Amino acid sequence: MARPGELFVMARVPQALQDALLGVMREAGLDTLLGGALYPPRNWHQTLSDLHPPEAREAMGRACAAVAAAAFDMRLDRLESSGPEPGRIHWRFVPSTGRPAGLIDLTAAVRMQLRAQGLVETQGHRPHVTVSYNASRAIEPLQFGPVDWRIDSIELVEVAGRGKDYRYDVVEAWPLRATAAPPAQLGLL
Repeated sequence: MARPGELFVMARVPQALQDALLGVMREAGLDTLLGGALYPPRNWHQTLSDLHPPEAREAMGRACAAVAAAAFDMRLDRLESSGPEPGRIHWRFVPSTGRPAGLIDLTAAVRMQLRAQGLVETQGHRPHVTVSYNASRAIEPLQFGPVDWRIDSIELVEVAGRGKDYRYDVVEAWPLRATAAPPAQLGLL
């Protein structure tokens, strides 16, 4: 996990989506299996940048304000795990279809603006929502009915707290461009 004071850009999972994803886990009995290793849903997000030190706050704010990207939908329909060591197994919700084009465009726009501010980005960011960093056991991948997440804003957040109080405090948030409506279809003459 990040250290208090570090900053990064993310898209936060809204409450309604948190509830839907928790329902998927509950229906499969995985909430009980995970127990206290559940990452607090208030922290569920899609990472869009690397971690940066506190002194990068102003540059990161300028970068986020300059991001030009459209809102998009990310369809989550699979819960999976990875990691060989009990107590260090990562559970995450993912789209089974891979990286959505909108996420590719958004991460590229964020990366470009951060670089323009002199901030180095070294990592790629796969589409996922972490459910646990510290699960005691792996699970077989669980396919479920798709849950669409409309990603229509980004947040610059600061890591705060420790232990149960660990959280991401919003520094500032910016809306993404609305997607254009599909062209009207003309009837056959």
